[in-house]
Amino acid sequence: MNRLWLIGILLLVLAGGVAAQDTPTISPALEDNLTAIETLTSSVRHLDIITPVERRFPTRQDIVDYFTRLFQEELTDELAWQETQFYVAFDLLPADVDLRAVYLAFLTSPAGVAGFYDTETKDMNVLLLSGDVPDDSLPFLEQITYAHEFTHALQDQHFSLDALDLGNMDNPDATLAALSLVEGDATASMTLFMQSLAQDNPMLLVGVLLQGFSAGAFTLPEDAPEFIVTEQLFAYEAGMGFVNRLRIEGGWDLVDATYSNPPISTEQIMHPDKYLENELPQEVTLPDLTDQLGAGWQLTIDRPLGEFYLSSHLKTQLDGVQANAAAAGWGGDRYHIYTDAESGQRAWALRLVWDTPEDAAEFTTAYTAWGDAKYGDAAFDGACWTTEAETRCMLADDSGTMIASAPTPDMARLLLAGSGE
Repeated sequence: MNRLWLIGILLLVLAGGVAAQDTPTISPALEDNLTAIETLTSSVRHLDIITPVERRFPTRQDIVDYFTRLFQEELTDELAWQETQFYVAFDLLPADVDLRAVYLAFLTSPAGVAGFYDTETKDMNVLLLSGDVPDDSLPFLEQITYAHEFTHALQDQHFSLDALDLGNMDNPDATLAALSLVEGDATASMTLFMQSLAQDNPMLLVGVLLQGFSAGAFTLPEDAPEFIVTEQLFAYEAGMGFVNRLRIEGGWDLVDATYSNPPISTEQIMHPDKYLENELPQEVTLPDLTDQLGAGWQLTIDRPLGEFYLSSHLKTQLDGVQANAAAAGWGGDRYHIYTDAESGQRAWALRLVWDTPEDAAEFTTAYTAWGDAKYGDAAFDGACWTTEAETRCMLADDSGTMIASAPTPDMARLLLAGSGE
């Protein structure tokens, strides 16, 4: 249970019950209000309620205590360090980032989590933004949160969210794709819920816009690292686009069927046609070069990157249009991150394959521009950029693209040559 690099998954697979300090009594009027929300959500989502859920209204302090305990138990120093290597290697977060502090601040801030469904206890947890105890009805924003989270309860009852294996760490790209189905479904349902209520009172939507409610069940702290925000929104925004495309093709029946055949790459989320056409990622392998790197070096991460993270890496130096276009021909990949604990150094190799030779050529052009933008005066010798701190090399051939990064030119070239075997 170590899928902690995505905050959204915390709210689905790591929940173990929030110990509320004082559970408020639900009045008959509030009971009727919650039942009405559940009934409308069930109707717009076209899923029957199989089992009633337990409603809980933890305080913000309950949530702070809960996630603090969760992080102490689940996000070990080793795991936090490992995932930091990934984010830093691909320029997504600064080298001095404290990943545990970023996640915890995100989840426990007043602008953080507004509610979640607990797959273990089957509880609905809703936080009132005001910090007050619930009255005879939920405020409109909390009703939206409730509709989103109740959709997760319906998903769990009909399809079992645990069956999606969202706690698997071996392929973050595939896990983010599956999460995008889950959150995109809930966000689409939440949107239909809002539209239904707004038919009688359009000003309700004005209130949502004025209060800055974000997609999903949380709002976004202003000081959150930019990429963490991008990463969290992907499952909600791109996921809703994916689900809506499925609904156009086959209605909610097709969405339901997708839980038995979930998307396995962010490419399929970003380009739903590729899911509908059953275009799967190509299998890519890399040799373990630990012995060649020398004493002290170890293989820390061995897994696919995926189109979303590749395009995000490109966007650190290129504009979004060029980055998205260069990544769109992604056919599959594998990357290795090596670390030397004593020196604190890091090296990595990435092998990419493409849908067409034209896609490969477009990426080569884009990554050359990426390297020139990042390294500036460091001359590109046709294969590598070299600075005092790093050498970054790229090699393209008929079989794909190799990229390697290391503290020294010799090590970068060793990775480039050896990983292409």
